[in-house]
Amino acid sequence: MAQTAIVTGGTNGILQAEALASPETLNGPLLLANQTAAPAAAAVPQVYSLSGQPQWENPQGLTGALVGCQGGLTAAGTAITTTTSETVLMTMSLPAADAIAGSAYEQTGYGVFSSTGSPGSTVFTARLGGVAGTSLAATANITLGTSLTNAQWRIRATLNFLTATTAECVVDVLLNSAAGGAASAYLVAATSATTVSLSTAKTWVVTITPGASGNSIQQLGGHTLRLA
Repeated sequence: MAQTAIVTGGTNGILQAEALASPETLNGPLLLANQTAAPAAAAVPQVYSLSGQPQWENPQGLTGALVGCQGGLTAAGTAITTTTSETVLMTMSLPAADAIAGSAYEQTGYGVFSSTGSPGSTVFTARLGGVAGTSLAATANITLGTSLTNAQWRIRATLNFLTATTAECVVDVLLNSAAGGAASAYLVAATSATTVSLSTAKTWVVTITPGASGNSIQQLGGHTLRLA
């Protein structure tokens, strides 16, 4: 049976554990005191907190944030049909005050869409704060292939906070342009940083404004990820 490790304060707030039998079990969460700077490199990897974000440092002095996937879909999204109004297609929840300078997030989605014989012009938009939130990037008008059924789409969006209140966003859209797998790619990014606020929790979304009410689209899978 694993023993409980005894954790003591180390240099510059870096945790040190007494040498007990391996593996060790820590009872309860670890609370890391914020550091003002990365610690000096040591002979072993280190874990610490900087500006409220968990960080790591290897013996060579390379540092990085402890990040990971927030998860994938557990069920297909609701199909968006019979509307030409801007509607949320993909979403990622961002906690209040989570972003600092250098924070980056990504969401990826894929699924199917169908179009009418006159599909009109479709627009994809990334926003912070839901469908009525701050616009971060928007595609030009996209004319879908006509009379498509269960065509494929994929979107990848990246949001990079340059500071806690300014961000850059890029959206990469891939759409079947005809039956048989042919696809068209669309890439859009803001040409300058957008002023934003995460003083309260917000959703970062990718919306669609369909060009015709007879068009439909549905997300079948995807994931959200905090990159840094």
